[in-house]
Amino acid sequence: MAKILLVEDLSASRELYSTMLQNLKYEVVEAATGEEALKLIKQDGASFDVLVTDLVLPDIGGLELASGVYKLSPKIKILIISGYTEDMVILEDHLKSNTVFLAKPFEVASLNAKIQELIG
Repeated sequence: MAKILLVEDLSASRELYSTMLQNLKYEVVEAATGEEALKLIKQDGASFDVLVTDLVLPDIGGLELASGVYKLSPKIKILIISGYTEDMVILEDHLKSNTVFLAKPFEVASLNAKIQELIG
């Protein structure tokens, strides 16, 4: 079972995504901010298989978070989610082989497909 660190500042969205992931049989640890996520990664980053993060967060953005996470846990896979599809253009220059993008809103099947794309 893959262990996922979910970062979403909106509590209703975080709860929804967490439930979706748990229903897909993933182990989920939640964070409301990028800083909270970085603390969790520093504590036990090697135990996380996938970081699922919103692109827009109140403290540090998803791309900055992804960069910090790579430094702490280079094997982690990253799924960036955003309701702003124009952000895809911004992301193109930043995407790495272990990072994928999913536009909001999304269905459970799309979420699972992206995670499976990352973890194979």
